[in-house]
Amino acid sequence: MKILFLGTSAGWPLPRLGCQCEICVSSDPKDKRKRPVILINEKILVDTGPDIYHQIIKHKVKTENLKDLIITHAHLDHILGVYDLTHVYNLKEKPNLYLTQETITRLRQVYKFPLNPFLPKIVRELETFKINQINFSFIPVEHNRFPTWGLKIKGERLVCYFPDLKKLPPSQEKTCRDVHLLILDGSSLGRIGQAKNHENIIEGIALGKKLKAKMVYFTHIGHKTGRHQNLEEFVQKKGGKNFHIAYDGLEVEI
Repeated sequence: MKILFLGTSAGWPLPRLGCQCEICVSSDPKDKRKRPVILINEKILVDTGPDIYHQIIKHKVKTENLKDLIITHAHLDHILGVYDLTHVYNLKEKPNLYLTQETITRLRQVYKFPLNPFLPKIVRELETFKINQINFSFIPVEHNRFPTWGLKIKGERLVCYFPDLKKLPPSQEKTCRDVHLLILDGSSLGRIGQAKNHENIIEGIALGKKLKAKMVYFTHIGHKTGRHQNLEEFVQKKGGKNFHIAYDGLEVEI
């Protein structure tokens, strides 16, 4: 399974407009981040933020291969790109759109046009749906007042994707135990700059260890975290060599 990180920022891209913090003035290309999206096996998009047009072009995604879109929840940084994806001219077939009833209800409040060419498929919380021999399910997480899910992805190995997360409910910890690849919310390094609805990287390190994750990557990076290189060194010192910071364009194969 191949996971391509098309975007790894928090709700706003990095650098932030007008900001002069160390991460926003960094010349390191790994500190230039767009909204969180991943691409699985070059065919399955997970979330579609407002930067999706530029992400697809920059990372040379073959749009004719896009067959499935999964939306984890209906926050704007995860759904606004639907508008651009309704006008792709070389699709081989109509893509499936997998989401919960709560998510599609909110999506239709924001996006007033028909969802063509997508074929919506409503999935219940914890229900398994299969795409190309890979099993997926929406895992409930604590985030804010909007219902929010992460994604359990089970092929030959297990991946858990939680870009927006305040807390993983204890009832779901067993679901993700011994996960091969755990992708977590990294909105802040510690309590400085921590949004009340997000875990921080220090908490994420503890969660990764608790779940006995074989590999952990942080995404959804905010501008109060620090530069990529410093963060990478920090998580490996505090967590171990299996902890990393994702960046736009990173591809992980498991």
